[in-house]
Amino acid sequence: MTTIVGVAQKDKKALLYYAYAKNGKNFLKLIPSIDGFKFDGKPEYVIVLDGENKEEESYDWKDFKISKQKDTYFLSYKSNFGIHSNLNGALSSDLLTWVKTGRMDDIKESGMVVPEYQHENKYAMYTGGKSINIAFSSNLTAWHSEKEPALEPRKDFFDDGNLEILGVLHVDDQITLIYAVKGNTSRYSVGAAIFDKKNPSKAIWRSPHPIWEQKQALQKTKFAPLGTVLLDNKLVLYWLVGEGSVYAVSCPLPSYHDANKTPHTTLKKFDKNPIISPRPEVPWDSRAAFNSAAIYEDGKVHFVYRALGNTDLSVLGYAASNDGFNIDERSDKPVYVPREAFESPGQRAFATFADHFASGGGYGGVEDPRITKVDEKFYLTYVAFDGANPPRVALSSINVADFLGKRWDKWEKAKLISAPGMVNKNAVIFPEKINGKYVVLHRVYPNVLIDFVDDLKFDNYLQGQYFIPPRKNYWDSKKIGAGAPPIKTKDGWLFIYQSVGHQDPSRYKIGAMLLDLDDPTKVLYRSNNPLIEPDEDYENQGHKSGVVYPCGAVVKDGNLIVYYGGADTVTCAAYENLDKLLYELKHHQDSKMKKVEKPMLS
Repeated sequence: MTTIVGVAQKDKKALLYYAYAKNGKNFLKLIPSIDGFKFDGKPEYVIVLDGENKEEESYDWKDFKISKQKDTYFLSYKSNFGIHSNLNGALSSDLLTWVKTGRMDDIKESGMVVPEYQHENKYAMYTGGKSINIAFSSNLTAWHSEKEPALEPRKDFFDDGNLEILGVLHVDDQITLIYAVKGNTSRYSVGAAIFDKKNPSKAIWRSPHPIWEQKQALQKTKFAPLGTVLLDNKLVLYWLVGEGSVYAVSCPLPSYHDANKTPHTTLKKFDKNPIISPRPEVPWDSRAAFNSAAIYEDGKVHFVYRALGNTDLSVLGYAASNDGFNIDERSDKPVYVPREAFESPGQRAFATFADHFASGGGYGGVEDPRITKVDEKFYLTYVAFDGANPPRVALSSINVADFLGKRWDKWEKAKLISAPGMVNKNAVIFPEKINGKYVVLHRVYPNVLIDFVDDLKFDNYLQGQYFIPPRKNYWDSKKIGAGAPPIKTKDGWLFIYQSVGHQDPSRYKIGAMLLDLDDPTKVLYRSNNPLIEPDEDYENQGHKSGVVYPCGAVVKDGNLIVYYGGADTVTCAAYENLDKLLYELKHHQDSKMKKVEKPMLS
């Protein structure tokens, strides 16, 4: 039987140590890897000798940690014989032949020496079992532990549990401790702390959130920390999973220099928000002008926004901007009104907007528009609500030339594209076919649904062939919905979405995903934190406090501009350089666990 003993690092290679028995004798070997995931190098024998040059007879070890000290490597490990066994040490010049230095009488917890470091001419070792402690030695043999812990569990944080040493790094002129903790959830989390080089007992920074967490799906599997290495400035965490499998997780190395920086991108809100507000003197948008679709065409950003007026009927208004922020033009009359029974209060069809006013209007109408350009048409998706039945997705379209010419009577006859009897909202259409199919995103609580269709005639209702769910324990944990139609980028389809989380159930927030260009059911990246939160007065003073709700986004002059409704009353804008946003989205992700590839170990 092969037993994984531990991991180490030599220069730019990761090393996996493993033990096995053959012909009644125990052997220890190592096998290298360049990327830390594929261990396909040549295995080499490892010999461990005691002070009398007698070879070790058993490699039933645990808590195996190696650190480099100039031309010497120091190994700390514990034997599996005896629950309360002390930490042991060994020295090597080549990582292949080791000479044991004996038992460390003062240390019973696992530990690792700080690589390439001395404090006041003494080596420093962090040890952990419950708290993290520090010990010092002048010769790597006799160790003395400080009485006061260097790091303790934190109540009400992810690391409120026993702290175990995963690794200690000395890079970028800082001492970084990586530790594992099994908290109240019985799942492992990984934290980091940075210590003062002048006083290694003093932590000067500690991660407020885990840098990685064990997924719930692995909770019932045998799971134990193995160690860590640093390759290409990426931290690789190793875990024993099940019976003998090794998994690795790559994540960014925490840095004290980044500790005071925002850990994620937030879009910059336009300093003159809101950009579209209600007009009290205009009867049809006197109360609200919000949740606007947006399309960039003919050198302008065109807005089609949801308006509420004196009769409480939702209609759509038009505005335009040359720079994407300041409104240069706005319609005097609605540009789209409820025409069909399924979108009119009282379930009556109307020919004109004046007919609605004559009937007294009413609660309902056409809500939350989105616009996508496909070939030479603008496709309008929106929520149709008759004031009584569950809201459904409706579709209309108009030729681009007619839209630009403001020939609003050219809108195609509206039709319902979602099934009756269920609330279906937030439908957006991709601007081009993917693998010969049109793609539509829509929402049935709590998921974003995905459909592939042959054409945009919608002779059949949307089915919800695939879905993207909320994420447990994240800001988007309760429900998610499509925001703006996806935008094609070099890295994938940029998909702006809105969500409400269980942790903050009264507030809408906005995030982003990158979907695979060829398979948009595959989420490549997803923002771990909101890009926009409802923190401004104009996002809290209105019909509904705490709402930021996106319906449109454009790319202009290298910037992504997201347009969203604030407090169900006004239309606002937020922006960021597109390349920067894509970079941040890709590089601030939860790390994914991957099984280590290794040949037959013997």
